[in-house]
Amino acid sequence: MSPKVLTAGALVFWFHSFDALHENRASVHVGKGSQDDSNDAKVWLEPEISVARAGRALRQRELRHALEVIEDNHYFLLEQWNEFSRQNK
Repeated sequence: MSPKVLTAGALVFWFHSFDALHENRASVHVGKGSQDDSNDAKVWLEPEISVARAGRALRQRELRHALEVIEDNHYFLLEQWNEFSRQNK
């Protein structure tokens, strides 16, 4: 299960269950309009916000905007990630 946790205009932010099971740090996927793992961007939430994979769905300015949204909602996303991760382990 990969729940959508946030939207900002056409941007969709979601967690991937594989990440919760197999990675040691929080991340969020970002797409435009829908969740598409093979094309969406992936952003690390810790130890600092950074792009893990730019993907193909977002233009550069959309990715920059997504990073701004992530920064503005960083605490919320980490809180949601921790709960999601606990439920999936």
